[in-house]
Amino acid sequence: MAIIPSLALFSLRAQAQDLPAGKIIERVVCLKDAGQSYALYLPPNYTTDRRWPVIYAFDPAARGMRPVERFKDAAEKYGYIIVGSNNSRNFPDRPLAEIINAMFDDTQTRFSIDQNRVYTAGMSGGARVAGMVAQSLAQSLAKSVGGGAAGVILCGAGFSEAKPPEKPLPFPVFGVAGLEDFNWIELRQLHKALDSIGSANRFVTFDGDHTWAPSDSFLTAVEWMELQAMKSGRRERDGKLIAELFDKMAGQARADESAKRVYEAFLKYDAIAKDFNGLRDVAEFAQKADELRSSKEVKDRLKQEKTAELAQQQRSQEFFAAREQLNTAENPAVAMMGIKSMISDLRKKAASRDESVERLAARRALGAFYVSMNEEANRHRAAKKYREAAASLTLAAEIRPDNPQIFFSLARACALGGDKKQALEALKKAVELGFTNADEIAGNADFASIRNEAAYKRLIEDARRKAQSEKR
Repeated sequence: MAIIPSLALFSLRAQAQDLPAGKIIERVVCLKDAGQSYALYLPPNYTTDRRWPVIYAFDPAARGMRPVERFKDAAEKYGYIIVGSNNSRNFPDRPLAEIINAMFDDTQTRFSIDQNRVYTAGMSGGARVAGMVAQSLAQSLAKSVGGGAAGVILCGAGFSEAKPPEKPLPFPVFGVAGLEDFNWIELRQLHKALDSIGSANRFVTFDGDHTWAPSDSFLTAVEWMELQAMKSGRRERDGKLIAELFDKMAGQARADESAKRVYEAFLKYDAIAKDFNGLRDVAEFAQKADELRSSKEVKDRLKQEKTAELAQQQRSQEFFAAREQLNTAENPAVAMMGIKSMISDLRKKAASRDESVERLAARRALGAFYVSMNEEANRHRAAKKYREAAASLTLAAEIRPDNPQIFFSLARACALGGDKKQALEALKKAVELGFTNADEIAGNADFASIRNEAAYKRLIEDARRKAQSEKR
């Protein structure tokens, strides 16, 4: 996919700005395409007298505010422009290259951007977009003005290619994933692959699942990119900043070791040895990492990681085999009961208070199934196969039975497929669970087949009453 072919051709004519600095702006409309926009954060001391590093961020559901909010603290501290696309999403309604080029065109024209410090970031499907953009930058004419992408931050997913890189990448990679994210394994394996070929990378974990990481994780990401920029010469070395970040990481590693968090200490000592190599003397930390690597605690933790990986793979094989059989089953109702039973069993394991490998594998597997069923439903909907979309969403609702949005989506698919009864039942469940946007229910064209039903009209009123009650 040809993305951003003309980045190097911009003359960086920074225009006079009416946009406030130091404040998150939810929607900036592209000057040449009013149908496209992005969320924006300009650092508080932004002026056109200098050039600023920029992070282009991509959310899987075109929620540009999500990444901008997460990066805001880091951007304020280190002077970055943050741009979050409001159009790039999974299954976009226009070509992805068109969306990205419009955003690059607009921001490169409006703002004073350092061509040598262009970063990308994304979450889930947005992470794959960020990776594609970084790779495209590395191959584009931008190489003539700064060497392409300065780095990529991948949250909740790796690159779009299934095959791991075989030679060092031309940009550093920072990966981050929730411990219960089904793509944690993918990013962990990418980290190992990049380490094996000597490609600059870092991988960190946070407590959570398949979602944007918290702000402190992205502060760590930006600080790591600052170190990489000093190593590569993209920015001048700053001895004070190097010392500050070195002392910060060393303090965290020693604190983990003192608290007997041996595995966490090992990861941090190992990271220090790699991240500050060439910037500080790291022999002590490399030796410490080697010592802890052979400890029982670290070996046990690595073994647990492998066990969880194999358990998740097994659950996935079982689920998707059953899902495939459902398409050809002589008795679909019985086959559906089997899948629902499988999901129920995993939900029980996922709800366990015991922090076991089984619980971790169950939570990761359920997250993977949920996303997969939603993506499957989106493909069916795009092909106007509404009954098939409803079947996929029914399984998604089994996995997340407390999610009102999934029942609302199921109601839409059922209505489009002509199943009025199921549409009304799903819509009722959505309202009961907290879907209170009465205007969205009343104005959604997908409900044309049930618009004259008395039950539909009552549900609109129920949603409106609940919304008013919540405001009191």
